[in-house]
Amino acid sequence: MPDSSVFYRQAARKKILFLAMGFFFTFGFSNVSYFLPVYYKQIGIASADAAGWLVASFYITSVISRPFLGNVVSVFGFKKSFYAAGALCVTSSIGIALSGTHFIPALVFRGVFGVGSSLFQIGLATYQAIAFSREERGRAFSLIMAGGLAPMMTLLPIADYLLQHRWNNAYIIFPILICLGAALVTPRIPGLDDAPLPRVARGSGRDHLSGFVKCFRVRALRLAFLAMLTFSVTDAAAAFMGTMTEHYGLMASFFLSSNAIIGVVMRLFGGRILDRYPREKIASVTTCLTASSLLFASFSPTGGSLMALGMVYGVGMGFGFPAHLALVSDCAPAELQPQAISFSWFVMGCSFAFVPLLSGWLAELSNPVLAYRMIVTPALLLTIASFYLRRRAAA
Repeated sequence: MPDSSVFYRQAARKKILFLAMGFFFTFGFSNVSYFLPVYYKQIGIASADAAGWLVASFYITSVISRPFLGNVVSVFGFKKSFYAAGALCVTSSIGIALSGTHFIPALVFRGVFGVGSSLFQIGLATYQAIAFSREERGRAFSLIMAGGLAPMMTLLPIADYLLQHRWNNAYIIFPILICLGAALVTPRIPGLDDAPLPRVARGSGRDHLSGFVKCFRVRALRLAFLAMLTFSVTDAAAAFMGTMTEHYGLMASFFLSSNAIIGVVMRLFGGRILDRYPREKIASVTTCLTASSLLFASFSPTGGSLMALGMVYGVGMGFGFPAHLALVSDCAPAELQPQAISFSWFVMGCSFAFVPLLSGWLAELSNPVLAYRMIVTPALLLTIASFYLRRRAAA
């Protein structure tokens, strides 16, 4: 008879691998969309405000739907939810490609794309919280989320290269292929059929909404949501780096790819740190790293400086994202996991919804570089304020 502990480790490794692949594809089609403002400008949509709406519509519908998608996963189960997410993402990405310069159809399809993407993310995040114990979450989440960073060092440079050479059709078809990958991989994650979803989440919509109220009664969970907000603001700011670096005649992938390389290394080989040190402190330090590196990147950057600052950002992002996800799961009671996780992703989505709109509006009033600084500076100040609030609460 095989050793049960060995069997468990093998089963855990297989879950980690498939979850990492799921996040790779799910974050992949989101990451390549960072360059949509450049794409729309090249095909004839010159208005930065219109491009901002096309980018933001994905995040707006993603944000609006996230509080309710935890209930969808709980009622229908993981596998059916992943099939539905795949259908939404593939069809909407095809619609975006066919819309071209037609603003309204592109806006609608980007919105549908946001719902499908969120359903993928909430399903993956909820399953990983259930599949791993508190003692394993740090390292497991770190390894899994290495898959979430990998698109920046693989898929994103390809998208950047396609647009630099004005291969616009190839660029807009690229997300369709990535969505197909997500649709094929996620329903095959091991253990989906046996995952023990909390009973409270299987009830009515009223039960699910009452779960959100219960989440905010947990003080530690409220602070975890605040930490997630400050971190996601810096993540959203990085998503709009393409317009800033284009102003200097540089490729954003200098920063984003070096970030991804360092971030993946941190997650692959430093994940045990998240289980050995307080995740609250790790969360605060990593957000300060991401915010400050973004701000410095806007001052007379060169290819070399962008790569160096991208590495600093990569350290913060490498540890920060899994630390924040694990922190929310740690603070949430078992019966509130779907609600806590869906709300934490809702908080992240809020930043990604409003930063593109604000960036487009500010760029119209000034220029892309100044607009970028006006986004990043408040993010850094909010990070510092959040750090001191958490220290006072812990005192």
